[in-house]
Amino acid sequence: VDKNVRLLTSQIFFKPLPAVQAKGYDEPVPIFEPIKKTADNQWGQGKKKNFVGRSNEIKQILRIAKGMVFCGPVSKLLFISAMSGTGKSALMIQAIEHVRAMMKKMNKRVIVSLNVSHEGDSRIPFSLFRSIFKDVLSQVRHEDEESQASMSRDGSKRSLSERSTDFSVSGQWDNLSLHTQSSNNSTMSTDATRFRFICQELNAPSEFVEVVGKRFLGLRERNANNSAASAKLPNLQKIVDFMADAFIRCTKHVHLVFLALDDVQWMDEMSWKVVQAIFERGENVLTMCGSRPPSSNPLSVDPKFWSDLQGQFQKDGKYSELSLVPFSEYEVGEMIATTLEVEVNEIDTSFSRDVFTTSGGMPHYLTYVLDTIKRNKLTIRLENGMIGMQNFTGDDSKLGFGSVGELLLYRLDALDSSVRTVLHLSAVLGTEFDLLDATLAYEEMIGIEDSKRLETAVALRQSFDVAIEEGIIEQSFAFGEENGCEVMMDEEDNLFTSLGNAMVPLKGRKAHPFYAENRRIRFTHDSWKAIILNVMLDERIQEMHEHIAMSLERALDDEARSQDDFEKQIRVFKHWKSSGNFAKAALLALNIGSQLMLLGLNSQAILLFDDVLDILKEMTDDGELDAEHGGIGASVLEAIDAPALEYLMKLNISKGKAYSTLRRGMDGAEAYQSALDILNNTPCADDEEFDRSVSFPIFSGLFAVLKMGAIEQDRECSYEKELCKKFVEQARLNGDPVHYGRALAMEAETLGRLGNFEQALEVVERIKSIYNIETQHAAICKAYASDRVAQSFSHSVNFNNSLGRTQAALETCSYVVEEIVPKSDPKNVHNTFCLLYSVVIALKENGLALKARDIFQTRVVDPFEEHFGPGGSTYSKPMFRPILTVLDLQGREDQDVEKIDEFTSWALDENNFEQKVASCELAWAAYSASPKALLGEICFSLAKRQEVIENKSHLLQKAISLMEQSVANTESMPYSNMYAKKKLDAMKNFQEEC
Repeated sequence: VDKNVRLLTSQIFFKPLPAVQAKGYDEPVPIFEPIKKTADNQWGQGKKKNFVGRSNEIKQILRIAKGMVFCGPVSKLLFISAMSGTGKSALMIQAIEHVRAMMKKMNKRVIVSLNVSHEGDSRIPFSLFRSIFKDVLSQVRHEDEESQASMSRDGSKRSLSERSTDFSVSGQWDNLSLHTQSSNNSTMSTDATRFRFICQELNAPSEFVEVVGKRFLGLRERNANNSAASAKLPNLQKIVDFMADAFIRCTKHVHLVFLALDDVQWMDEMSWKVVQAIFERGENVLTMCGSRPPSSNPLSVDPKFWSDLQGQFQKDGKYSELSLVPFSEYEVGEMIATTLEVEVNEIDTSFSRDVFTTSGGMPHYLTYVLDTIKRNKLTIRLENGMIGMQNFTGDDSKLGFGSVGELLLYRLDALDSSVRTVLHLSAVLGTEFDLLDATLAYEEMIGIEDSKRLETAVALRQSFDVAIEEGIIEQSFAFGEENGCEVMMDEEDNLFTSLGNAMVPLKGRKAHPFYAENRRIRFTHDSWKAIILNVMLDERIQEMHEHIAMSLERALDDEARSQDDFEKQIRVFKHWKSSGNFAKAALLALNIGSQLMLLGLNSQAILLFDDVLDILKEMTDDGELDAEHGGIGASVLEAIDAPALEYLMKLNISKGKAYSTLRRGMDGAEAYQSALDILNNTPCADDEEFDRSVSFPIFSGLFAVLKMGAIEQDRECSYEKELCKKFVEQARLNGDPVHYGRALAMEAETLGRLGNFEQALEVVERIKSIYNIETQHAAICKAYASDRVAQSFSHSVNFNNSLGRTQAALETCSYVVEEIVPKSDPKNVHNTFCLLYSVVIALKENGLALKARDIFQTRVVDPFEEHFGPGGSTYSKPMFRPILTVLDLQGREDQDVEKIDEFTSWALDENNFEQKVASCELAWAAYSASPKALLGEICFSLAKRQEVIENKSHLLQKAISLMEQSVANTESMPYSNMYAKKKLDAMKNFQEEC
């Protein structure tokens, strides 16, 4: 067929052939040979051959699976630990085949999904579930097709359970594999359409389609506008729950779901959370995790879940472990016999011993050894009639090579140089990649003219075919829609056809000869990739990474719908990082990291920031006596220019913000301090082109973590004073009111913390003279996350109250409520909370608790639910309920409170009470009353309403205990300490009266 016929087909893959002259065409016509898709085009076919041993392990897996089918509903998790080369992946594939066969024999329905994590996946949130969800969504298509067929036969739709009774094992069994593609047209023709259907089935909010579907799972609808950026950001836990519920919903109709996850040592944190949710909620899911030993390959799993698995779940029989060891010499003999197709008793002992010694009994390496022996016909019949090796002289062993590494190198050296070049590129691309990506990178690297693209593509594919025949790599045609006809036929491609020649104007990747013939390529084992990289020069590897990054970045730019896809962005970032291009990697990391932080994925953002910082840290020569600043050698800092220093500042500052959001104040302080140390010890910081305003968030960040208690200082607060002095002076010289206002606000807070309230109020007056909320608010929030300048007015409420100026404090409250808050961004709920916290406390203390409650509800709680939903999260959210509760109780002190029993029950439950608020004690004490003081007030108000003596006494004692803790916690915070002492005295007086 020619190119245009190829583009109009579906479910068929093609191999490009050399162009031919054809009638009706002016130029040679590219032609393509159809390739039939078969099961042999799926992963792991090589691991099914010549498999021996592991019978006990497979029987154990079969017993677990069978027990679940007959003793359910229950879900279980099996963890297989093994060193690389021990045959973990081969065992998992064999176990899958045996479970399938067993379920078929028992006439039970099974769904199998095999997924492999790769190095670097820990940076991609929900990386594993991109592939699993495509598997799951294919079940929606399968069910949909069954439903249509059923309706055509019977005129009505039957339930899943009714259909299963008519299930034909011989006719339909193979269609149950999640990887199976149906040849029928489904009414839900794309993964994105099916995903939307699942969202509707589970009543998921609309933002799940926009944010989760596009950004995390890479599902894109045709002609959909790019609204993911403007969509409401869903709560991470809600996403985890949804993915688990969707998986369970799509697989509940079968007797067993076999979820096989290989190399989970590279699985990301959020994927682990979904696995945990499926394990805890599923009723028919057997999860089999394969990993290298966790002792040397730490998992990103929640430590508590991991502990529970190895504790209570193991006792309950829901969790079990397998640890694989190398083959014994007898098992090596079995494998020799199977490979050479002889009997075990025909193998000479010295032959099997040499093979065992060379391979170390590692099944995967053993495969290489035996394959080489068989290919090269190295065995003979010895004089004793046994099978042995031919005699060699001068070699390191009787096998002709000293180690498996030497063997692999020997096989590589025997290949044509063109094949070795392709394998070099493949190793740099990674363990698994697209054929089209490899081709585009090769063209970038070599510099291919458009007229030579097809010729080059054909030659490149032939080199890949040789590597496939050698068993070094394997291929799979199991693709999602982004590489199939459905996307190719989108309206945006402007596809025109006529009765004559079909004219198909295509662009970018879709114009490439390999587009419709694309496939996934991967190394059959990491050892191949490792040994190829080991023989390559570091400079050549970096050069290849740069070419790959350029080609991937160009493809990403050409496809607007993929630009907010985390997996594709991080793939480009990985290659820029590995190329050693600090500027490119930093720019991408900051962009992706900011997106991740907005979604609450601060841990993933930190990993990216560290990846880029490592580029400069690795340049530091450990052998020289080179002073380090922020982990980077002085000689490296001397060599960087002003733009690189700006990126370096931004990376450490963003890292500090991420840690602070995670409430890891000490880690945040270290990141900010690293940025400051680098700034003070990098020569180009004095250059005119260096933008010093980039460094101002360092001072603000250090001040924030200081308030969290992450930085110790002397009684005179020398550190804080010096920090303030530097910030004010640098900001004044810069002249930007955004940063100068922030510096003055920091100075006012510091003076207030030191008890110098009059001086603090004088600084606030200076701030009033330069602050303009209409022109500065957005810029301040962009630089410092919230309007720290406007918050100085809120702090002045406390300064006035501390001086006994109640009227001035209330006037300031009115100014904040009427002038500042209405002009602030309502979506920045954290900022609004910071503005209003001291205000609502001051109003409450002056008999205006209900007014304060109304303000807090309408300006904080309602906007939060409007913009983020009740399941959203923000640092201040744990404070919402305590504030509303204390305002309710004190505002209706002489009235009955409708929810009094609910308040009491909530207050007495420490899980809902102390533990959720205690972690932000010092942070909010810097703004007004400490969280524990508020909790103490709630207990005190409830105690005064109690008639049962025992309950009254318990609540009162709890109130006093909490207030005493608040007093102790706020010794360095004059206003909040004064507030707690005043409340504690009132409580003790009441206790005496009782």
